[in-house]
Amino acid sequence: MLKRSQFVGILLIVLASILAAESQAQTNPRRVIYLEISADARARVGAQQQWLQMLQGVGADRVVSKTLKNGRVGIEETDMASATVVKVSGVIAGDKLKLPGGSFTIRDKSGIRELLKRLRDDGARVAMAEKKAFGLTSEQLVALHGRLSQNVDFETKGKKAGDVTAELVKKIGIPFVLDSTARAAVNGNELVLDELKGLSVGTALAAVVRPLGLVIEPKREQGKQMEIHLKDSRQGKENWPIGWPLERVPVAVAPTLFDKIPLEIRNFPLSAVLNAIEKKSGVNFLIDYNTLARKDVDLATTKVTLVEKKVALLVAVSNALKQSKPRLSCELRMDENAKPFLWITSK
Repeated sequence: MLKRSQFVGILLIVLASILAAESQAQTNPRRVIYLEISADARARVGAQQQWLQMLQGVGADRVVSKTLKNGRVGIEETDMASATVVKVSGVIAGDKLKLPGGSFTIRDKSGIRELLKRLRDDGARVAMAEKKAFGLTSEQLVALHGRLSQNVDFETKGKKAGDVTAELVKKIGIPFVLDSTARAAVNGNELVLDELKGLSVGTALAAVVRPLGLVIEPKREQGKQMEIHLKDSRQGKENWPIGWPLERVPVAVAPTLFDKIPLEIRNFPLSAVLNAIEKKSGVNFLIDYNTLARKDVDLATTKVTLVEKKVALLVAVSNALKQSKPRLSCELRMDENAKPFLWITSK
């Protein structure tokens, strides 16, 4: 599971640059690629001319060759009135051309062309940045995390999954793409069985679509805006998780789950026990209905007995889940806003 701190830790650092990048993309959508090469002392005689001829077909708007004592490898972007000029500087060292992003032989025309295309499509900030989860940069991940951190402000339990999905998608404000499987699933009559109000949109959406056999996968193709794909879980390579691992000890995250109460429950439906403890604790319980269905576990027909003079609510939940066949388990997780919830599943 991905770590939420990957996004939150860099939020303040990159927020300003995200806004600047978005502003630049709106005001200067066109990029002009200016490629300048120079040779160091190790370059063979005539190398500059050979490289200059080859580079005429790599997609740059202008290619120049200069003799510089201290040539350098780098990128500079300059905003002009109608375009952004991207100056790419490279150095011929031996039989290779060193450019930002790698070294290329004179036969690697396609590699240089692809590098310049990335710079033209996305600009240096995105093209040269290290890609993290989902192939996104840190800035893109933080922006996405911010969208998915909005709170669910409406009740979800008992509503059609497709209707809830539509409301959550609307709140996120990023284009969604549905494959045929996803479209059929969200148009069905399945209901949301958990109350997700108060949780973040990202965690809620991942939880809503999981029982439909779907996952959400953020994706951004080169030169295009970010999209979120709803797709068959068997086809998803990397998907947004239902919550994140805790970053603090459980008692600090969800203290009410450690409140102790007396219990005398005999032969009572597990579903009713979980509902009562959820209400008592004020912590959302999310059920892994997919896994329970595969294990043929029915919470309503599974009967449990809990007789305790004084027991913590979380321990009571755990003891109740152990009486299911096969045994169920629970895990404290948190949403994109660090709000805790209890994930109930079977290993």
